[in-house]
Amino acid sequence: MNDRQSLLRNSLRANAAFSTLSGLTFLLGASAVAEAIGLGDARIVAGTGVQLLGFAALLLFIASRETLHLPTALLIVAADLAWVIGTVPVVALDLLNRKGAIAAVGIADVVLILAVLQYLGVRRIRGSRTLSAAS
Repeated sequence: MNDRQSLLRNSLRANAAFSTLSGLTFLLGASAVAEAIGLGDARIVAGTGVQLLGFAALLLFIASRETLHLPTALLIVAADLAWVIGTVPVVALDLLNRKGAIAAVGIADVVLILAVLQYLGVRRIRGSRTLSAAS
């Protein structure tokens, strides 16, 4: 296995772990989470949980490949950045209570860190390909 892929592979796995934890929390505790964050409809929380679990499964599949597909990894980075950007109007429009806004920003922070790590992993792999081609 290519050691240059380890940063991207491990970042994808960390993202899958965080998405699984979040997804299970949202799905299994939908009513409690919705109440805690000031969201009136627990179905939104549960639906987000289901989507996160699907995303986690996709991340694990991608990370399990012998050779990582960089365009797919960049799509994952873009999806993570979309989550972060999507958090801004949710917080700015006061769609959640104060606890919910703090939680949303905290989750977005973790997602942003994972996106940056994944992007750096892609760059590391691309750099090794460039070095190999120049040799």
